[in-house]
Amino acid sequence: MRNLKILFSYLGAYRRDAMLGVLFVTAETALELFIPVIMANIIDVGVPAGDIDYMLLQGTYMLVCAAFSLVLGLGYARTSARVASGLGANLREAEYRKIQTLAFGNLDNYDASSLVTRMTTDITVIQNAIGNGFRPMVRGPVTLIVGLVYALVLSRPLATVFAIILPVLAIVLGVITYRVSPLYRQLQTSMDHLNGVVQEDLTAVRAVKAYVRAEHEEAKFDAVNTELAHTATKTFGNAVLNLPVFQLSMYVAALSILWIGGRMILAGELGVGSLTGFMSYVLLIMNSLMMISNVFLLITRALASVERISRVLDERSLIQAPDVATAVHG
Repeated sequence: MRNLKILFSYLGAYRRDAMLGVLFVTAETALELFIPVIMANIIDVGVPAGDIDYMLLQGTYMLVCAAFSLVLGLGYARTSARVASGLGANLREAEYRKIQTLAFGNLDNYDASSLVTRMTTDITVIQNAIGNGFRPMVRGPVTLIVGLVYALVLSRPLATVFAIILPVLAIVLGVITYRVSPLYRQLQTSMDHLNGVVQEDLTAVRAVKAYVRAEHEEAKFDAVNTELAHTATKTFGNAVLNLPVFQLSMYVAALSILWIGGRMILAGELGVGSLTGFMSYVLLIMNSLMMISNVFLLITRALASVERISRVLDERSLIQAPDVATAVHG
């Protein structure tokens, strides 16, 4: 939670864009979720009655919803890009200014390569998390909540399928996040080691060539490069486990709803249009869950980077400037 507060505190002038982005994504999602309801009305009301005027009117509503969604999507894209770039610039400037105030004793706690990584790679990770995760971060929960409400309105018996699947997916996501979180910190540390070896080699390149130490330096680089590759493979190998689990859940939910819905249609308890609209919500809800899981992984990695940056920002200089009044009286 503290790391999230750090991110919000450095938004600065871009807080307005962040709020507008949330508003745009919420409105866009609500409009898109209303389209299956209109489609169900066309199939269940307009088609059986052969009412062309009614179907054209409902089709016009769908076009209006799609047009507004497009405009809102463009607005979101602009605001999210400004927020991600602005936040990255503010964090980079704050970290650079902080480093300038630190004493040599403070800087001894950090390798130069680590400070470079914290100002470049870590901030890039945060920017990517905001840029790529801003829309699903808002859209996922909104789609899930509104989609479940619409699904309950269409058919409560079919909506009970989600009551079984959602807790299972929540547990799986929690386990994956718990396992991946420390691996992301190891990944950034491995990147520090790689940058350190490259920096040493470039700084002392003349000495390396003069004393014929190229093979020794290559062995050092190979060791840290192998460490980074192994850590990255382990980290992302665990992170992608959510994909097959969510795909399996989506197909199980779709088959269950088709089987239950087909029996309800045969019994006259459900219309074909309602089942068609409900299947649209199945895809929307499962996709929203997929987006939420991806956002969790993005945020997990970004928070690991925020923690590394916050250590530099919270560092207290060992040498404090004397108070002006004390200096004058002295």
